[in-house]
Amino acid sequence: MRGLRHRLRPGFGRLDDAPGDLRGALRLRLGRRTARPWDASSGAPRKAPAGRVLAVLLLPLRGQVKTPLSSSRAWSKPTPPETAPSHPPTLFPYRVRPGQEAILREVGGLARRGGTLLVNAPTGSGKTVATLAPLLEHAEAANHKILYLVRTHAQEVQVLRETSIIGHRLDRPALAIGLQGRARRCFLLENVAEIKGATAEEHGKLCADRKRATERSLTGEATLTPPPSLPEGGEIDLVDLDGCPYYARVLSSDLDGLAERFRAKPPFPHELDAFCREENLCAYELTKRLAPHARVVTAPYAFFFHPFIRRALFDWLRVRPDEVDLVVDEAHNLPSYLRDLTTVSLPLDSVRRAREEVQERGDFQLSEGPSATRFFDVVAASIEELVHALVREEDAVLPPNLFEETLLAAVGGTTHRLDTWLGSLATWGENLKEERRKERHLPRSWTHTVALTLLSWPKLEPPQYAKVATRAPRAAIEAYALDAAVPAQPVLESHLSVHLSGTLAPLEEYRDALGFGSAARLLDVPSYFPPEHTRYLYDASVTTQFEALRSDPHAIARLADRIARVLEALPVKTAVFFPSFELMQKVLGAGLQAQLPPNAFIEYAKVPIADLWRSVEGWKSDPKGTVLLGVAGGRLSEGIDYPDEELEAVVLVGIPYPRPTAKRLALREFLDKTTGRGFEYTIEAPAQRVIRQAVGRMIRSENDRGIAILLDRRAPKFASALPGLAPLEDLPRLARSFYGRRARWSASASPSPGARADGAGEPSDGEGAPARL
Repeated sequence: MRGLRHRLRPGFGRLDDAPGDLRGALRLRLGRRTARPWDASSGAPRKAPAGRVLAVLLLPLRGQVKTPLSSSRAWSKPTPPETAPSHPPTLFPYRVRPGQEAILREVGGLARRGGTLLVNAPTGSGKTVATLAPLLEHAEAANHKILYLVRTHAQEVQVLRETSIIGHRLDRPALAIGLQGRARRCFLLENVAEIKGATAEEHGKLCADRKRATERSLTGEATLTPPPSLPEGGEIDLVDLDGCPYYARVLSSDLDGLAERFRAKPPFPHELDAFCREENLCAYELTKRLAPHARVVTAPYAFFFHPFIRRALFDWLRVRPDEVDLVVDEAHNLPSYLRDLTTVSLPLDSVRRAREEVQERGDFQLSEGPSATRFFDVVAASIEELVHALVREEDAVLPPNLFEETLLAAVGGTTHRLDTWLGSLATWGENLKEERRKERHLPRSWTHTVALTLLSWPKLEPPQYAKVATRAPRAAIEAYALDAAVPAQPVLESHLSVHLSGTLAPLEEYRDALGFGSAARLLDVPSYFPPEHTRYLYDASVTTQFEALRSDPHAIARLADRIARVLEALPVKTAVFFPSFELMQKVLGAGLQAQLPPNAFIEYAKVPIADLWRSVEGWKSDPKGTVLLGVAGGRLSEGIDYPDEELEAVVLVGIPYPRPTAKRLALREFLDKTTGRGFEYTIEAPAQRVIRQAVGRMIRSENDRGIAILLDRRAPKFASALPGLAPLEDLPRLARSFYGRRARWSASASPSPGARADGAGEPSDGEGAPARL
């Protein structure tokens, strides 16, 4: 199957030639399939709503709810724990560890009454299973579904694994299913070059057309041409694809039987994909049809927070929102995700593609105005001029109405006439999408997208939006969404929601950003790892403060020398994280590169993630790999685990404050007005999270040990996040004492014979001892 993607197993190559009994079974399934989707709110069937791109662009403007900011402005401490009996729920499968008892108690109380719970608990504390056990107990009794939102596939695997272990303590094991996006699981279109880069809406329309063709064939209304065979690595044209044999196989499947099979062992994503490839099943459609049978469903954030996908999701689950127990994993990502989701952007490249599209299909005249190509030339020139004139580094605030006035002056029109032109362009683009769809091509129109964006532009105003011009990562104008509380409102419709993260603190910032109000319960679980296993130090002799680096021509070279001396004194695998790629390159060029070991690993900005992970795994398994250099807040400092001796020291070069972009300054002003804590929430809290994420890479279990060093005199500001933070003194002696014989010592830092393996001994200074730091 991997070599010949569309060369199906014998007997399933042509749907029109299927044996009679198979065709009968397919028709039977199809007959059931034609029932209208379930209306979770009324219990009656209804027609699925039709979505339009404009609604996505105007997402933050639809159904706005005033958030209870007045109740969330007041500072509040984490909520005292529930005073419930201190015994684990019946389904908890392990011995309760420190910290888990508080989570079990809080989640158990939340399950009974509903509401919102924010949990900050360190990585490795077992917060996933401590959340799932009481929720499963409640969901079974109340006939609710647990919807567990994840950001990565690793998190999905963990949820499915724990559900399997917990579920076997039930009289009937709970079924857990992982939903993933259509594009990730479409076997039919994965070899179609045209589909690469398609949006979810475009992919959905292609899929819907092939499903309808399949259904018509199964009822005898049409004959399908089988998909072509292709060699390994080959590509096929979209016009060669008719129906979908993978979907047809799903319609003929015994869903009840598969549900029972997967109850015994919920399949991990790669296992389900392998099973579906072997059986010629569409993994996406299969998981949709298994969802009503499942007690636990994992899904990416978009399945719940995108309004159109959310409506479809509840149809698949056959539940009302108040019958859902919601869990948000890695919740510290949610506010920025929601702002990005509701931000409206008009890239310069999109405008140029719209012009090319019109030119290819035939230019036309707008009513009492310019030609369509001339209009797009003016829009592109306006964006280019604003970016060039205003943006010096990354972005800049657009003065009110400047873009609209520039555009109207260039085309010589009025606001009413501009709306008329945009309406005509949107209609032309909609017709083009339908034409391309009938031609079996990707139903895409850049003209349609650009016209709808421009139509929505005047409605995207303060205080919910800040309009900016951006140079990076691409030239564009944007209406940047400031209020994450509006798209977060569906969370409050669920029976309950639990928000989990190891870096959710300060909890008040997350609560206020999403408008949950003072009724939300806050639980900050301290680390149960032995405190003596971690040392937090800072060096006050250096800094990466912008003014200090700019005013001192030797600051970068001094920083490079300091890092080299620290690395020489740390005889274990060490990660060095910089605030930015730019500063890392400057320090490397100032002398650090020459002092690194030959097998040091350096992260670069544009390396594909798959290649990066493969290289890092090689470094982790290499006993000679000692130093890794990356960026704080980047892929190496947040997305990868380094257990045991894979990483035993972290050096943070400077404080990773976020860049003072126009967007961040606008967000700071917005939060100042709504919460009174704009600086804390937009500058200090993000830096604290990045620091915790970075130093947390080396401590993943109660057996891990490590030293974290912040090379910056501003480090004491973050002492609350780094227990026992102390000035850096005599690092070679401390390292010999702390690591003992577990260290892979360099020739210049050989351990003293008197050093104890448990790290308790203090070796005496003798000949050849490293210089004091």
